[in-house]
Amino acid sequence: MARAQVGCVGWSYPEWAGTFYPPRAEASDYLSLYARAFDIVEIDSSFYAIPSQDMTRSWLESTGDAFRLTAKFPRLITHEKQFVNVEDPIRWFFGSISILKPKLGPLVMQLPPRFSIGSGRPALEAFIDQLPSGYRYAIEFRHRSWFTPETYAWLTDRGIALCWSENDYVEVPPVVTTDFVYLRFIGDRTLPKLTGEIQKDRTAEIRKWHAEVAKLPDGMPVYVFFNNHFAGFGPACVNLYHEIAGEERIDWALKMKEEGQKSLFDFA
Repeated sequence: MARAQVGCVGWSYPEWAGTFYPPRAEASDYLSLYARAFDIVEIDSSFYAIPSQDMTRSWLESTGDAFRLTAKFPRLITHEKQFVNVEDPIRWFFGSISILKPKLGPLVMQLPPRFSIGSGRPALEAFIDQLPSGYRYAIEFRHRSWFTPETYAWLTDRGIALCWSENDYVEVPPVVTTDFVYLRFIGDRTLPKLTGEIQKDRTAEIRKWHAEVAKLPDGMPVYVFFNNHFAGFGPACVNLYHEIAGEERIDWALKMKEEGQKSLFDFA
């Protein structure tokens, strides 16, 4: 079966304290604690603002050598400027994100729901052609007009992954366009206030996409991420995926302990 790394979209969730993180964990320690349980994360904050070099350096230093980080392109590029006149933001983004290169997985472009192939393709193609080499890229389309053989051929020619996605905007076909697969489980923000617990049964959706992953060639890298709003609690969704895949669930309370020390769970 393909080799899947499974993690969450983001890690800065105070509602995880006491359920995933130790009850009195500091927010500044969240990433290092997260990295004890999981081996990959999608950086969500890079969508809202281009991270500083000091910030990306702290992410690099907070995680072990085997840990991997992927990242979303800033919305300044994808949504506000829609890939036009973005030379400066591209330079700023890569000037910072390149610090993570020893641990960096694919970079994903999340397109706006109204960004169609008819009006958007020239700008997107020109943008792709100016991206630096040496990185892996995935594109998440949220308008059905993009799902055509011509799009798949264009992505294949450039070695870019068609991002598989479970979302409320469009049904994404499980087409493979490069030598890895990037799969996102996205929420619709209609869940009640997040409490660190599963609030919606999404087992059927996870089973559907795992069945597609199971068809992939042996050894193909697969990156799987759960948005916290997908079912209400990202870490539990990661465990549910592992369970469906016939793999061992992660005991994150145990993982949070440093070797030879008690964790805050033991004192709570």
